Formats: sequence, C-alpha cells, structure tokens
Amino acid sequence: MKSSIRLILLVLGMIMLLKEAFLGIPALGGIYIFSVGWAPLFTNIMLYIVIAFILVAGRYNHGNELMYIPVLGAILNIIAFIPFIGMVCHWIMALFMLYFVIRVLSYPAYSSHRADPRSIYNRRY
Repeated sequence: MKSSIRLILLVLGMIMLLKEAFLGIPALGGIYIFSVGWAPLFTNIMLYIVIAFILVAGRYNHGNELMYIPVLGAILNIIAFIPFIGMVCHWIMALFMLYFVIRVLSYPAYSSHRADPRSIYNRRY
C-alpha cells in the first residue's frame, strides 16, 4: 500500500474509531445524536463511503480484504437510526474500526519514488 494512502486510511480509521466509540456511550452518545438531529450518522455514512473509495483507488490488493468494513459501517449506521439498536451498532463498528486500524498499520508501506529498488546500489559516489 502506498504510504500516502496508508496515512489517509490511518487518519480516517482513527477518526471513525473515536467517533464510533463516542457514539456508542449509552446515554451520552444517544443524547448527542438526538440533539443534532442524526447528523453524525450521515457524516459517518459519508466517511465510510470515502474510505471505500480510497480502498478501491489503491493499486495494491491489500485494501480489498478490508472492503467489507466500510460497507458494513455504512449499513450499520443506516440501522443505527433505531435508538437502542444503534448503540449496539456503534459498539460493533468501534471493534471493527479497531481491527481496521491495526490491519492498516500492519501493511507494508511502498514508496513509489524509485522505479527500481536496485538503483540504490548502482549509484556512483
């Protein structure tokens, strides 16, 4: 995975992990969601769609095995409009986003500024 895509996925994954963990707090998350008229659920759905597009846009196949997480996140945030079921949905997605961040951290970062890795050893100094 390219290092820039990996960094973007890490930042978005950590943001979504913190959002899902906050929205899953039993009373506080529900009060916040009701007070702003379910807007956090819409922003979560949009961010999961952005994560899915970034995973599709990556040239390497590492992101394809994680594609189910943003799809599941968008579906569970649609279901999360139901008050108490939504809390459980946010708990589930917080666990999946923790897994997502750990998996993205474990992928090797490829840098594309060199065409051939052997070119480092062929230089004359």
